[in-house]
Amino acid sequence: MVDDCSSGFLALDPEMRRLREALETVAPTPLPVLILGETGTGKEVVAEWIAGMSRHPRERFVKVNCASLSESLVESELFGHERGAFTGAVAPREGLFEAAHEGTLFLDEVGELSPRTQAKLLRTLEYGEIVRVGSTRPRRVDVRVIAATHRDLEQMVREGSFRQDLYFRLNAITLRIPPLRARTSEILPLAALFAARLSQRLARPAPPLAKEATAALLSHAWPGNVRELRHVVERAVVMSKGGPIGADHLMLEAPRAPVEAGIKGDLRSFERDRIVAALEQARQNQTRAAELLGVSRRTLTNKLNAYGIARPRKKVALEEC
Repeated sequence: MVDDCSSGFLALDPEMRRLREALETVAPTPLPVLILGETGTGKEVVAEWIAGMSRHPRERFVKVNCASLSESLVESELFGHERGAFTGAVAPREGLFEAAHEGTLFLDEVGELSPRTQAKLLRTLEYGEIVRVGSTRPRRVDVRVIAATHRDLEQMVREGSFRQDLYFRLNAITLRIPPLRARTSEILPLAALFAARLSQRLARPAPPLAKEATAALLSHAWPGNVRELRHVVERAVVMSKGGPIGADHLMLEAPRAPVEAGIKGDLRSFERDRIVAALEQARQNQTRAAELLGVSRRTLTNKLNAYGIARPRKKVALEEC
């Protein structure tokens, strides 16, 4: 089996190889797919790979992060609207389902959708039609849906915050991506891939990893998973200025004492992961990350120091994996 390095989808770990084999079976079918995994594990990469290996590889692939859609606009974004449907709707507009007609629509963080939007999504999946906001006329759409979330949808169903019938409709095929800490054999190959990719854009040779950098990469917990690894490595490529990448270029925090056991430790681990994820979503902009977390920038700074999270020193424009 040849690994698809161009997409960053490696399959060196046994669990990832089993996932790859499942993908090769699922990709040519029209069945909905639900991708589960922690933030940053590469759910979007997997979705793109599925779409690329579908029956018609050049068909449309439309993606949207449901968490980024405001409650007031989410239905318009997904299903479109008619002129005059609401203030500011000066012209009719097709939604993402229509844009993805005869292709694939990737709904990232589907667990963030409101109950009302969940109901409309369920109808679309069951009947293959959408109704634009401000209209009563259904429109046929032929769309394969790939959904993803880091949330526990089964728990959300039990709590009543996610529709059970929608959950069953989405998970015709369920794929779970293991966190990076569970597939350490892929850390160094991924690091080499990300370093080579950015070096090519910078028109310079890919820098080698010094022994201390290799050790640091392998000992890090990677709460932000593959996305965190990519940003760390690409930042190190820039900071190394064309020379070998040392541990100091990675700007990783020093190994910490084991996290406290019990509920207190779980809460600290959860809070730390949320902060890392917010920084990644905000492209290392601390002011924006603080806004996403709903705290002041000073509070975020204090948390970064408390958890030993390296504070970004330079902004680097990085492409998405």
